[in-house]
Amino acid sequence: MYRVVVKKYGDPDTLEYIKADSERINNKSVKIRVHACGVNFADILTIKGRYQERPRPPFSPGLEISGKIIKVGKNVSNHKVGDLVMSIMKYGGYRSEVIVPSENTYKVPEKMPLTIAAGFPVTYGTAYSALVTKAKIKKGEICIILGATGGVGIAAIEIAKALGAKVIACGGDDTKLKSCKKKGADFVINYKKNILRNELARINAKEINVVIDMIGGQSCLDSIKSLKWNGRLVIVGFASGTIPDIPANRLLLKNASALGLYWGELAHRKPKEIGKDFLKLGNLYKKQLINPSNHKIFKLKNANKALNYLLERKNIGKIVLEVK
Repeated sequence: MYRVVVKKYGDPDTLEYIKADSERINNKSVKIRVHACGVNFADILTIKGRYQERPRPPFSPGLEISGKIIKVGKNVSNHKVGDLVMSIMKYGGYRSEVIVPSENTYKVPEKMPLTIAAGFPVTYGTAYSALVTKAKIKKGEICIILGATGGVGIAAIEIAKALGAKVIACGGDDTKLKSCKKKGADFVINYKKNILRNELARINAKEINVVIDMIGGQSCLDSIKSLKWNGRLVIVGFASGTIPDIPANRLLLKNASALGLYWGELAHRKPKEIGKDFLKLGNLYKKQLINPSNHKIFKLKNANKALNYLLERKNIGKIVLEVK
């Protein structure tokens, strides 16, 4: 077995690719031969010791994988050897072989390639929980997605459109925003070049039902001012690096709500609910209402290059590591 290891907190270049012994399975887990691993910004924060989960070195980063089950614990009844699966974890995915609790392991949607399945759980799972579980978005509602050019943002565009919403994708790069249009966004706004409220007025969308926010900062505050009566703001992350002080009076005046989503923790607290979400997402995939894709694939041993590529924000969508 091979694994990528953090021996001390730091930048991606401190990662080491080493050979390791296979580990013993417990009664409630499955052992998976990993085909590919999803790459997430949270991995970078974990490597630096700045994420909500702060494992002590040495450890392997990685929140999600896809692969084939090669062994099951004696108390496992929902999986069998040979199943093609995707799994989520708090860390530890950057390996050629993983042991994961069976409840955090899910069947790969029918006809989905394993390289796609590796990056599917976190992005599409997060977007679905934000839009459906938290915002309870309805057909015909207007939805702003802040940070729309990232993996979760692109997934949110597809899911919101599949559910019949009107989508306004917001990002800071015109080239990437063109990709959002291709994914189905009705309008795009560059919040680095333009004032958000002015652009909303220009497209006759002065009031918004739902805001899905991955970036925080000023754009979040601007979007709150445009919430409609009973509007919902779902806070997913703070990619801008600035945590906004949300004005409670704005929420009061519009009978609106601000909701937080820590999807990784939710997935571990409510694995059965997440499993139901994945079944619904699988149906959307089968109907071709969502079309997950990878921007770039790196080899597992080049995990540092993949993470640096992500840090430089060169990607439009998902990056995965393939085990070869």
